[in-house]
Amino acid sequence: MEQHTRRPALPALTGLRALAAVWVVLFHYRAEVLALEPALVPLDTFMRAGYLGVDLFFALSGFVLAYTYADRMRTFRWRDTGRFVRSRFGRVWPVHVLALHVDLVIALLLGTLGRTVEDSRRTADAYVENLAMVHYWVSDRPSFNTPAWSISAEWFAYLLAPLLFLAVARLRRAGTALTLAAASYGVMLWIFATYALPNGNLEGMFWVRIMFEFVGGMLLCLAWVRGGARLGRLAPVLPASLLVLALVPAAAHGGYWMAPALGLGVAALAESSGWLARLLSLRWVVAAGEASFALYMVHWLFEWPVEHAVALARDNPWLGQLVLGAFVGVLALTSWLVLRFVERPARRLVVEGRRRSAPPWPTRADGVPLPTRSALAALR
Repeated sequence: MEQHTRRPALPALTGLRALAAVWVVLFHYRAEVLALEPALVPLDTFMRAGYLGVDLFFALSGFVLAYTYADRMRTFRWRDTGRFVRSRFGRVWPVHVLALHVDLVIALLLGTLGRTVEDSRRTADAYVENLAMVHYWVSDRPSFNTPAWSISAEWFAYLLAPLLFLAVARLRRAGTALTLAAASYGVMLWIFATYALPNGNLEGMFWVRIMFEFVGGMLLCLAWVRGGARLGRLAPVLPASLLVLALVPAAAHGGYWMAPALGLGVAALAESSGWLARLLSLRWVVAAGEASFALYMVHWLFEWPVEHAVALARDNPWLGQLVLGAFVGVLALTSWLVLRFVERPARRLVVEGRRRSAPPWPTRADGVPLPTRSALAALR
């Protein structure tokens, strides 16, 4: 009789998503936060490094999808591929399109619709590209809801993921997976070191950052799942990396050299049972992690009112603290509302509705563990 152990959920990784999203928010609103509360100046270096929150997301995405899908999609089937792509589409498109249209309304009110303002495109062609989630494939310039560039990059990785699963699932040795993960990050850093512009980014090479970090996360996951790499012992890597980024300005100055350490920290956290894993597994932190995608997608939509509120509160410490508290509360409430009334219903409609009418995923006969329904829900 075949025996199948089931993979548990990884709540610490869901909690880690909350940290990544908040880090990005702090990066984008660093000047406003410090203007409202100068006492937070010691966090300036950490906030400047918040762009790396996206790199943390990319590694998390590759790791979690490999954990959930790689072994059960090691054989290509159009039905499985179609269901995977639909599930990813249902996960990101509805919230993305909501934010797109809110940004469109704001641009209409501000008179910037149909124009390129401050290097951001709000034109008809950019709108169509955003609907298809290919806007970052077409142009390096941001368009409409600026943080949504990463959704376009993620969508590129999602479309290629079924083919990547075929390759990585055949790795049987943890050491091989670790070596390939190091090579993936190494090639990415070499490309940046060789071809990056003075601002630290690449021109016309949108795929480099997402693909090498996404694949790196997948390979780190397989190194752990195969059982030969005791990555839990490296759990201090993540907090140590964050500490370095908080204390060393040079480490947070526009480069991606810390990205491999963050990816390794994700893998170590998945196995760890230490204090950081326990903290990120707290119910309220996991709940914040579940709302992290909504937070990421809506936070920049408040740019205009926040700038005006900061101007009004300038030189008034009490009003500044009130504005800062209100901003945090509005972001939290908006993220929860989007999660509750947009993201989850869309997921049920597109993903779970399909699952109820579809046959179960194929089981394996070689003992490779399969995730539970609760694990799948927690990892989406």
